[in-house]
Amino acid sequence: MSSTCVTTARLQGPVDAVRTVDGELFDTHTYSRMKHGDADAVDALGNRLAEALIEQCPYLITDEAEPTLPVAYLAVRPSCWFLADVVLQRLNADRAARGLSAGRIVQVFKDSVTHTDYAASTQAEREAELARIGFELAEPIDGTNCVVIDDVRVTGLAERTVLAALEAARPKTLVTGYLAVCEPDLAASPHVESALNHAAITSILQLVPTAQAGRFHLTIRFLKRALASPELPEFVAQVPPELVQEMYDGAVATGKQFMTGYPEGMATLSSLAPQGEETARVETPQERGAHV
Repeated sequence: MSSTCVTTARLQGPVDAVRTVDGELFDTHTYSRMKHGDADAVDALGNRLAEALIEQCPYLITDEAEPTLPVAYLAVRPSCWFLADVVLQRLNADRAARGLSAGRIVQVFKDSVTHTDYAASTQAEREAELARIGFELAEPIDGTNCVVIDDVRVTGLAERTVLAALEAARPKTLVTGYLAVCEPDLAASPHVESALNHAAITSILQLVPTAQAGRFHLTIRFLKRALASPELPEFVAQVPPELVQEMYDGAVATGKQFMTGYPEGMATLSSLAPQGEETARVETPQERGAHV
């Protein structure tokens, strides 16, 4: 099965002033805020991607086969889950107007989360990272119009890994939707994705106003960065206690191996989160089936 790639921009560098192929500047500021959980940035970029998908793949809103949007994660969602949610709301609104059934986000179960910053890794490190992680769909997607939402494609390695698993699940169609795709010259830089991620957000304290306003989505990227940051005590002292609890619960649900990588960060969170009752580790699809 061949897949279609939909993108809102093709990046050709340099990273500090990235231009799209039509000469317009790519909004690296909004992109960076989106990657760290800013809900307004997620909405802005998600709606832009939804428009591109509807324009280039109109069958997503006219075909009786429902759209499914698979997202790979363990317990704490990545930024692309929130992008997918915005896209899905747009698709479902147009499908409802036509009397068609709603689509859904489907978890691709990721059996581990490491402490590695994938965006800052070399090609060899990325390949080794993906080889260590198992992926499994939490539910069937056969016969659906499958849309893989992601933020940026640099080398395409992660895309090939995920698409290989999804093609075996026999969807009716398979589409990848990106906010941006790097041109070969820019993709050759091993740290281009990290530079994009940190174009605006250089400190976790920059997200305090967003969290205080209730416009913050906790992402696995932000959680890992916060747990490793010396600014974490100052951050948790200023944000709503519900967010501190969500961060603690998310770390616990990700597993003990994950938590042991951030002893100081976990100590900070556990000192503020209620003690005594820990969130259970997320079960794999096989473990859930064993209970049935």
